[in-house]
Amino acid sequence: MMDVYELIFFFFFYIYILFYFIFYFFIYLFLFLLFLLMFFFFFLFILFYFNFF
Repeated sequence: MMDVYELIFFFFFYIYILFYFIFYFFIYLFLFLLFLLMFFFFFLFILFYFNFF
């Protein structure tokens, strides 16, 4: 049988790890979307610049 302190420790530890992964997942998702947006605007700029339309 585990102690109450150990239970609380593991509970908070798993919550911490979960929030850590979620946080980093959203940061990398945001950076990826920002990169795609920049690429898209760069592509549009090149199209307008060289008059491909």
